[in-house]
Amino acid sequence: MTSLQAQQFASGEGRRILVVDDDDAVLKGLGEYFTRLGYEVVRAATGKAGLAGFQAQDPDVTILDLRLPDIDGMQILEIMRQRNALVILLTGYGDIPTAVRAMQLGAENFLTKPVDLPHLVATVERAIEKLDLRRENLRLRRMIPTTRRRLVQFGGTVVLVVAALLAGRWVGGIGSSPPAPPELAPVHTVAPPVQRSTAAPLPRDTAAGGHTAPRAAPTPPFRAH
Repeated sequence: MTSLQAQQFASGEGRRILVVDDDDAVLKGLGEYFTRLGYEVVRAATGKAGLAGFQAQDPDVTILDLRLPDIDGMQILEIMRQRNALVILLTGYGDIPTAVRAMQLGAENFLTKPVDLPHLVATVERAIEKLDLRRENLRLRRMIPTTRRRLVQFGGTVVLVVAALLAGRWVGGIGSSPPAPPELAPVHTVAPPVQRSTAAPLPRDTAAGGHTAPRAAPTPPFRAH
């Protein structure tokens, strides 16, 4: 690989890949290739060593050979997929049924040997982009309860502030209200005194029985003709 070809790929700095292959030449070649691109490479020559490296190192992407001396690659794929691993399968005996089964089990891609290295790097990068998107979605889902709780707390604070303002305005209104006018004393109207007559009362003749007798009309004076 030339330096120009290496610049065409994103830097693998901070990324870890696991290469599982029983072919020493393939294991060495892929390890050195990805190391030059900045990847941290974990190598395993058997299925058991690959599973141990996967559990211990937690790689971002695994490049897995289909034919291994101790464990079938499909079985390893199934085990790794239970932990949502991103796995790229390599095989020297590619056939359509095997490729279909691998994809059904969750493989990211199924490549035949001799593998095209630029194509392999592009496949690894796409898998890493998928991993980053998955991690970002998980982070956002974890933030949702926290954001909701903060919104509820903020809403409660706003309600308390508004209530405090209203209460303060009400209390202030009581202190600043104008004084009530003084109560006036009730006014009592005094009736003018009744003037009594000073004339002597007319005499009354009282007949028997206590009743007043009617007075006889006066007799006119006798005049001689």
